[in-house]
Amino acid sequence: MNGTGHDHGSEPHAPALPATRVGEHRNVFVLSGGAARGAVQVGMLEVLLDAGIVPHALVGTSVGALNAAFMGVRPDRARVRELRGKWLQMTTRDIFPGGTLTRVGHLVRQRPYLFSSAALARLIDDWKPVDRLEDLPTPVRVVTTPLAGDSAVYHRHGDLARLLLASAAVPAVFAPVDLPAGCGHPGLHVDGGVADNVPIRGAADLAPTRVFVLDASLPPRLPRGRTPIDVLVASLGVAMRSAPAPDLGPGVTVHRMTTPDLGIRMTDFTHTRQHMDDGRAAAEQVLEDLREMELSSALAAELAAQDAAAQEQASREQAARDDVAPAEVPSGTLHHRRVLRLWDRRSRVA
Repeated sequence: MNGTGHDHGSEPHAPALPATRVGEHRNVFVLSGGAARGAVQVGMLEVLLDAGIVPHALVGTSVGALNAAFMGVRPDRARVRELRGKWLQMTTRDIFPGGTLTRVGHLVRQRPYLFSSAALARLIDDWKPVDRLEDLPTPVRVVTTPLAGDSAVYHRHGDLARLLLASAAVPAVFAPVDLPAGCGHPGLHVDGGVADNVPIRGAADLAPTRVFVLDASLPPRLPRGRTPIDVLVASLGVAMRSAPAPDLGPGVTVHRMTTPDLGIRMTDFTHTRQHMDDGRAAAEQVLEDLREMELSSALAAELAAQDAAAQEQASREQAARDDVAPAEVPSGTLHHRRVLRLWDRRSRVA
């Protein structure tokens, strides 16, 4: 894999990439982290799939990994309707259980987290469609950050529930997750967004021709009065936006969908429908831009073909004029004298 990050492509049992027909796009969907804002990705997926744009592979960080794994079993409109239903049922306590006293208790006991991961683990068990990441029919990369490393890990095999739990383990909010050797990179891991919150780099080895970025992260500006989780996620977004763009190879286009900051806390799951609507609007705008780009490309190709045809026709007409016999040209004209000289030269050569 090019650039930073650990790639485990040489590990056994990695699922093969689906084949594409000649001229067909290979679409890779990249889903960022974003906590409750992950609902925007539902709206984005709905619009993309309604337009017939189906992912050949998905890459996800944190909540984006959860959405990607859920869709990896069958990336179609029926499946995204199921995902919508899951999101509409979710509450803040499903992810962040307990009140202030519970959090204070964790601090007093010097635990390295504010919330227990038990509720999140139960949600993951309910959402995960398979037990092993490599068993998903559509290839999915789950991003985590190893505490004993310096870059993200883009997992392609391993225990799916453990990987998703690690990918969403926001530092100091949830406990780090100890991944076994079967996940390809053993040791303690935390939220993938620490190292790569918008993991476009994870698409590099998936041979994409188009990358659609379903970005649920916060815009750069951060209003006051946010929670520590909001500040952390926003900081990750700033860090990743300042990172150099990965090289995906020649001819690869990247289409990024973003939504505005509505001032909603990242832990607030009461505005899920609004997030979904914003995601739909963002995806529709990207599709409109894509149609205009493709129309411009098609028009440029048509004009180029017309120019080539006109030049070819002009060349044929010129060749016909050059091959005409002197008797067929009116005598006494300048063109007559030119044709005679040309004919005389050709006769001497012959």
